[in-house]
Amino acid sequence: MTHDPNRPVVLTDYLTDIEARLLIGYLEELGIPAFHSGVGGSTGWPDAAGYAQVVVRASDYDQAKRGMDEFVAYRHPDGA
Repeated sequence: MTHDPNRPVVLTDYLTDIEARLLIGYLEELGIPAFHSGVGGSTGWPDAAGYAQVVVRASDYDQAKRGMDEFVAYRHPDGA
């Protein structure tokens, strides 16, 4: 089986669509194509959590991971 560099891989999950889209916007500013996968998304019930996945190409995964780490460090400088 050959390795497809364009294969979509999940970078991370977020509890809200908004958080996922903020990261996607940041990654795209860095030149990394990313998209939102609604897998497991909101159920419509406020007490039933869903999740939103951020997906990137396999070939961009390492760079996207570094970008995500920068994004998280900027949003949560105290480590919380």
